[in-house]
Amino acid sequence: MHIVYDYQIFALQRVGGISRYFVELARRLPACSPGIETTVLAPVHVNQYLASNPVHTIGWKVPCFPGKHRILPAINGIVSRTLLKLQHPDILHETYYSATAQSSHVPHILSVYDMIHERFPNRFQGPDLHIPQLKAKAVARADHVIAISKSTRADLIKYLHVSPEKITVIPLATSFEKPEKKKGAVVWQRPYLLYVGLRGGVKNFHTLLLAFAHSPLLSSEFDLLCVGGGAFTPEEVRTLQDSGVGWRIKHLDADDSQLAALYSQAALFVYPSLYEGFGLPLLEAMRCGCPVACSDTSSMPEIAGDAAIYFDPAAEEELRCAMESIVQSTELVTALRVRGYERAKLFSWDSCVSQTLELYRSKV
Repeated sequence: MHIVYDYQIFALQRVGGISRYFVELARRLPACSPGIETTVLAPVHVNQYLASNPVHTIGWKVPCFPGKHRILPAINGIVSRTLLKLQHPDILHETYYSATAQSSHVPHILSVYDMIHERFPNRFQGPDLHIPQLKAKAVARADHVIAISKSTRADLIKYLHVSPEKITVIPLATSFEKPEKKKGAVVWQRPYLLYVGLRGGVKNFHTLLLAFAHSPLLSSEFDLLCVGGGAFTPEEVRTLQDSGVGWRIKHLDADDSQLAALYSQAALFVYPSLYEGFGLPLLEAMRCGCPVACSDTSSMPEIAGDAAIYFDPAAEEELRCAMESIVQSTELVTALRVRGYERAKLFSWDSCVSQTLELYRSKV
């Protein structure tokens, strides 16, 4: 059986959870079962993972450039139509949302990651405004849809009226592991709370900033490290200055090994998002032994289970109390670490790959 993954996410993401997910599938499936062949058909892409993993890829990596969101899909759409005919796939797995498919002659699988644009339409602008329409078309033409959480499945049914029989829930996984403790190795000089990822839109970073600033305990004893998501914007810098504790809040960029070390030594990982289709940083934190405080909405309780302290993301006071309760209790920290390790075992690439293969086989 030959599975082809299309170019879409690889032309958009240099790095990121969605493209990593497909690289893991494409890399692991051939080793999972004899007779399985995978190909990533991405004639012109910007993805770092394809360039650094042993995945059969048809295409070339180019540097990111302004306008890639418009130019690369147009080029790939034209070139892929010809190349796809030469591949003779048994399954075409679409990696993101487009108005038209590359081929109508083989079963189409589509992965859906969240329904954030449908649930929070007022928080998006520019090209993101077109995603709900493209997603609806992609879902309608797909032979089957993979939802990465039960929460996303429920949203698909609610917002796009997809038949439940057309959706299979297959959770994601992470390759993060708790790094070995090296004697004397300290990744940050002061105790710190950890925030990971983008900060705009539904990520609700502003509420976290306020909760941190309004806590004498947290703002005096800890730094708040923000990893990824780009440098602080001018507006964020002004907000940090106005908070009175801006000097305690730092931005860092980190690769996977550095981020794993940051998770493993953090006093806690805090995730105040209003909505997540899965919440991969939760899984990363638990795998690295980091206590978790997170919102009680969407998929987050489904992923973290009993391994987190929850709060209403709209309530600054609840968020503050949740963080303070963790950092003041060594017993709670130990319990959350133990529960986190056990919870993370429920999410593995072996399980994700085997469930995906079972779905492919059912459609051929």
